[in-house]
Amino acid sequence: MADAQLPGWLWRGTLLLAALLLAAGVVLAMALGAGWNSPRPSPSPDWRLPSPLLLEVSPPAERTAHLLAWSHRDLVAEVVATPRQGADFNGYGLIFRAQGLERYTVFAIGSDGYLAVLRVDGEEETPMLDWQQFPHIRRGRAANRLRLACVADECQFWVNDEYVGSLASDWGEGSQVGLWARRFDGGAVQVSFTDGVLWAAYR
Repeated sequence: MADAQLPGWLWRGTLLLAALLLAAGVVLAMALGAGWNSPRPSPSPDWRLPSPLLLEVSPPAERTAHLLAWSHRDLVAEVVATPRQGADFNGYGLIFRAQGLERYTVFAIGSDGYLAVLRVDGEEETPMLDWQQFPHIRRGRAANRLRLACVADECQFWVNDEYVGSLASDWGEGSQVGLWARRFDGGAVQVSFTDGVLWAAYR
């Protein structure tokens, strides 16, 4: 019995479909490499950190918060943070939806490769996203780029242009933005913040 053969038109269609799928995969890989998975607003920022800012936490204090001279509820905030001193068991990050130095939410990472989203009310820290490892955090004294985007009750988070995830919550009525550092044990912790930029009304 003769072998069945595919009609020419079906064979050509199969090859065309395979070529299109391959091309789509290449375009997607290029888009992801160019940052398509970590959207950044195209207009110039509405605010820039005027100069590098160094935060230090020394015993007996456990944390420090610094609010920036800029406030908006719907926003994109980005900063590069570099630990300068202290043990790797630390925390540092971006404050958002703050109502002052004692009530705020912070997107935090640590030099040990962990991240969290914490609500701070006085001395109490409540995890909105509990501390967990994230493979794209550069450990030790290496610099890390943090970004968050908040619209209404949903906030999204990135580290080094890699998407972490999103959280929807009643974040409170605060609208201030800031920087944060924390020590967990040992001596003083110092973190330098540079390249801070903010955009309003991100949609």
